[in-house]
Amino acid sequence: MNWKRKLLKYTQDNEFPKQPGIYILENRSNSKVYIGYTMNIKARIASHRSLLLNNKHYNRELQFAFNRELLIANVLAIIPHANSTLLKDFERILIKSAPQLFPSGIINKQLSRHAKY
Repeated sequence: MNWKRKLLKYTQDNEFPKQPGIYILENRSNSKVYIGYTMNIKARIASHRSLLLNNKHYNRELQFAFNRELLIANVLAIIPHANSTLLKDFERILIKSAPQLFPSGIINKQLSRHAKY
């Protein structure tokens, strides 16, 4: 598969489910990830993409990676009957486990203090 098709800039909204779950945005150059949770993965990825396309994303590291065509979006887990509390707890577990799961680091600035790198 051509890796460019996986770039967030070129993905289509219908490639992502309308279900609750956990997703990651990965910088291909350094393998750092942004971990996120949402009640609708499709809508949240579309929101990220819209901010990034307009060069208005609040996370500068994500914006930098996107502008250089290095950002990939992946669904990590679909959790069909989850509520936002469960999803947030799952996200925090992943962030605390990030040094083992994502040894290159995480991009989530406000949450990186929870991961011991």
